[in-house]
Amino acid sequence: MADQAQNLRELVGKKQEIRVVSVTSGKGGVGKSSFSVNLAIAMSRLGVKVLVVDADFGLANVDVMLGVTMKYDIGHVLRGEKALDEVIQLGYEGVRFISGGSGVNDLINIDEEKLAALLIGILHIDVPVDFILIDTGAGINDNIIKLILASSETIVITTPEPTAILDAYALVKTIVRQDRSHPIQVLINKCENKKEASRVQEGFIEVVGRHLGINVNPIGVIMYNHDVQQSIKRQIPITVSDPGGVTSMEIEQVARAILELPNEKPSNSILSRVFYRLLGDRKEQVTSIK
Repeated sequence: MADQAQNLRELVGKKQEIRVVSVTSGKGGVGKSSFSVNLAIAMSRLGVKVLVVDADFGLANVDVMLGVTMKYDIGHVLRGEKALDEVIQLGYEGVRFISGGSGVNDLINIDEEKLAALLIGILHIDVPVDFILIDTGAGINDNIIKLILASSETIVITTPEPTAILDAYALVKTIVRQDRSHPIQVLINKCENKKEASRVQEGFIEVVGRHLGINVNPIGVIMYNHDVQQSIKRQIPITVSDPGGVTSMEIEQVARAILELPNEKPSNSILSRVFYRLLGDRKEQVTSIK
């Protein structure tokens, strides 16, 4: 596996100006895909051109969360029926995304050569992209580990549930066995309160450091919010349905941490975006009049 991952990284030959971040989890149901979509929207609002790649091959759901019916997906690319540029969809706030397809056997069993060719193609698509988010499948299998190790860094998501924490640890352990230098960040999702969030995050980092001998970076915590589940049912991301809410602000803070941008007060951040949009619209109107 280690040799395969190294070969995959060399084949991909990542462009230095594009950050490729894999978002993953040890088990399903921790909010990984929802976080990926909302993180992309938050980053886009901060001026970053983002592409989300739904790499939960065969069980993709990013397009469903966005309320978009995809005519084409990665499966069409792998079969040579469509070019990558033809399967890219434009979503909220200018976020581009590629659907991974659902129930497609040739995606579930994708081999290393096709996976490498796919990643190379994504990195060289003819659209402006600063940041690529790869939403992997949940759990541990060869394809997920290959995607993780081929990315420049990884965000591991868990909830405070003991099973989720144990599975997240098992995933980190698998990554470390293949590449101890791979940058890993941890995000705790669906926390009941700040005290629980701090306890789980600190405990996870301490256990990983003690038993695996590596430092895991705490990238943020997100509190449980019933409205997130409602937004998923409505197929409208929480950062769109409630841009000024607590969860949206927490996700923006994570986006700023990843991009290494200074945190802003929520009210200022919202006002800045509103005025920017108003001025942008006014500028377009003036230009069209001239």
